[in-house]
Amino acid sequence: MSKSYQNIMVPYDGSTYSQKALKMAIKMARAFDSSIYLVNVLDITTVSPPGQIWSKETRKTLDQIKNSIKTSTESYLKKMQKDYKDSGIMIKGFVLEGDVAGKLLKFIQDNDIELVIIGSRGLSGISKIMTLGSVSRKVSELAKYPVVIVR
Repeated sequence: MSKSYQNIMVPYDGSTYSQKALKMAIKMARAFDSSIYLVNVLDITTVSPPGQIWSKETRKTLDQIKNSIKTSTESYLKKMQKDYKDSGIMIKGFVLEGDVAGKLLKFIQDNDIELVIIGSRGLSGISKIMTLGSVSRKVSELAKYPVVIVR
């Protein structure tokens, strides 16, 4: 008897690797009639303004950037949900904030995720305020279910 994966999580940041991971997840979802959980984690803690002291203005600006990215990411994930629903694949999008690996691991536990398909590297830096580099390694080591790392 083969294993069926009802809930597949794809940490998604729009990078080439996360797009490849999503394509693999879509194939798996079709084969197993699974739901895909697209999870994006915003990690503002890795951003620090060079040569500036943390002030109320700096914090307010970073919050505005974070909120703008969060809003656009949520809109993008909703669009993907709609696009794939038409082809019979259930995609649920989530935008979380905080430590990327920690949030992903908690999400896996809280949502009965049975398979994780993650890109080997992701975007980083202020351009996206997201990271996924060593995250794939950490998630693969600590998750209780299978993790596929896509290159």
